[in-house]
Amino acid sequence: MPLGNLDLIAESFIEAATDPSKWEDALDVVTTVTESCGALLLPISGRMLQSVPHTDSVSSSFEAYVRGGWFDRDERHRGLDLMKRRGVVDDLDVHSIDVIKRHPYYQEFLAPHGLRWFAGISIQCGKDHWCLSIQRTITQGPFSEADKSQLAPLSTRLSGTAAIAGALGDATAAGALEAFEMSGRGAALINREGRFFKLNQIAEKLLREDLWLVKGRLAATDTTSIATLERAVGELINSRGAASRPPIAFSRKGRHPLLAYPTRLASMARNALADCQAMIIFVDTEEIRGPPASTLQTAFRLTEAEARLAAQLACGDSLETAADLLDIAKETSRSQLKSIFSKTGAHRQAELVAMLSTLLRADDGL
Repeated sequence: MPLGNLDLIAESFIEAATDPSKWEDALDVVTTVTESCGALLLPISGRMLQSVPHTDSVSSSFEAYVRGGWFDRDERHRGLDLMKRRGVVDDLDVHSIDVIKRHPYYQEFLAPHGLRWFAGISIQCGKDHWCLSIQRTITQGPFSEADKSQLAPLSTRLSGTAAIAGALGDATAAGALEAFEMSGRGAALINREGRFFKLNQIAEKLLREDLWLVKGRLAATDTTSIATLERAVGELINSRGAASRPPIAFSRKGRHPLLAYPTRLASMARNALADCQAMIIFVDTEEIRGPPASTLQTAFRLTEAEARLAAQLACGDSLETAADLLDIAKETSRSQLKSIFSKTGAHRQAELVAMLSTLLRADDGL
């Protein structure tokens, strides 16, 4: 029996390309038209993303796929070159029935979820390749040669749609970069591999001395902060929606620290096919004019002494430097900082600085 109306798949992908919130709806259409049990979009290269679009019906198997490291042991990867050439591939293009019956990938990973058969359709999005992976259960049986002949032309049609999605994502990311430029903030775009691939002019100026880029990776003399940033970026890219992480302070020789804010905008989280999957916003604490102590005292119900300390910290001074400037004991400054944390809800000094630096001087008229 021939498959359903494949035009419905192409139409649903076009709709999802212009409205990324509808990717899962599009994959539901794929599942229905191909008489399968689920579908997902998998990146062929780069980092495996837990946030890739997939139908609810394969959620548990996909979680096991990521958690169990099966992405790196996926036997279907053997058919990727063939998929790129033909547009489509299935299990029987890769293995015989006998191998499938005894291979750990099929028996230890797929079988417990009731799965066995798939068809993979090649989707090219710029320099990236994706696989529309359509899953069938053991009882539904494999895709026939006639099925694959019908599915192969979808590769070209869906690649065009993916290019639209990527272009729209790039435009959105470029707009965000420009917006931060206009607000006086440096910003950088991060791809799904965790690499910097585009910076606004302010960020370019900031990353010249104590911080710099090496093949798309941020490097610095402050290696501890680099490790923290890379971990935060990895968590963001694998998050299912919009998210952010606490600011990370990078020390600079003879200067106040540079703050890096890892974030993932909602538009990035929804558009899995876009290059940009996260963003780093940079704040130069030397450019921040700290809010006056009176403003902080009123806003957070701080004591006069706590407000003076908070005002110094908002300017980017370390706790030790602030204590020296205010001529108070180190132990006193630590006690006051603990109270400030309690009253502001901050948990770390970098987080507190970010919070306080958003308060402008009352006499600025802004």
